[in-house]
Amino acid sequence: MLVACSKRIEKQYIAIQPYVGLKDYLIDSISKAVKETYGYDVIVFEKIKPPANAFIHSKTPRYRADTLIRELRKSLPDSIRLILGVTPKDISFTKRDAHGNIKKPESRYADWGIFGLGFCPGKSCIVSTFRLSTNHPEFYNRLKKVAIHEIGHNLGLTHCPDEQCVMTDAAEKISTIDNVKLSLCDTCKDLIY
Repeated sequence: MLVACSKRIEKQYIAIQPYVGLKDYLIDSISKAVKETYGYDVIVFEKIKPPANAFIHSKTPRYRADTLIRELRKSLPDSIRLILGVTPKDISFTKRDAHGNIKKPESRYADWGIFGLGFCPGKSCIVSTFRLSTNHPEFYNRLKKVAIHEIGHNLGLTHCPDEQCVMTDAAEKISTIDNVKLSLCDTCKDLIY
């Protein structure tokens, strides 16, 4: 007699955690892009204030992206695969070289303003609209591309050498974001599906 064991598979979601000040229509736009790209259903949480422990004022008032990421993943329920924070505030990170040292010049890279950050792999990532030029015609596409890129890192994707893939390294230029497609290349798709 054959006995089949079945394991109940829980459906997982990607959550979006908007921060105070973010426009609602931006959340809808990101949600649709996430669903279309990765196939996960999306849950949107209520807006919150960024945690005070992430705030710094070194060059300008901004929030540390790594601290925001740590705070986001603290209370992540099992049904959530990962969480994407989206803020209108400026965010920053310390940019390091291959040896773990702060890139030179340190005055530039110790607190480097960024579009988004996601660890590879990870459970949380963050995107900011601040440096994406909200009045630029490409703003909506930029925001969706950065969100898809950071979620890709959380799902285990590294930077892609295909210059059309959304997972290509922005290389500190917003023009790179404008030039990539709002999609994963076939190689990146194969790595996560």
